[in-house]
Amino acid sequence: MAQAQGAPLSRGKEVIIRDRKALFERRAETGRNPLNAPIYEWQPIGASWAAVEEVGEGEVAANGIEGAVAAIRVLVLDTPQARSITLADRLQILGQTWDLVGRGPHSAKRGVYAFVGARYASGGAP
Repeated sequence: MAQAQGAPLSRGKEVIIRDRKALFERRAETGRNPLNAPIYEWQPIGASWAAVEEVGEGEVAANGIEGAVAAIRVLVLDTPQARSITLADRLQILGQTWDLVGRGPHSAKRGVYAFVGARYASGGAP
């Protein structure tokens, strides 16, 4: 998912500037503890330049992201690697970690793939 910084995404007459580096991570088994239980760590699976939009309270409620402290929409180029990211993965952007709670092609623009990320209070997702 490597692209040049700031390469624009077209959104009708609006141009979306991808000026944030997004790092996607996947939980992977990295070994076993003395009781033979798996040990998991987050491993990077891809990075992309992205545009970030805030998600309004009405949309948060409509999408069932209740309990979230904050929610964002992250827009990247629609690539096979972007499509391989699942809701079990997570996102590092804006200096914070976000749980992925939504993903899919942008509803209005071709070539744009959108992810919705949410941050929860210290206890994590409900």
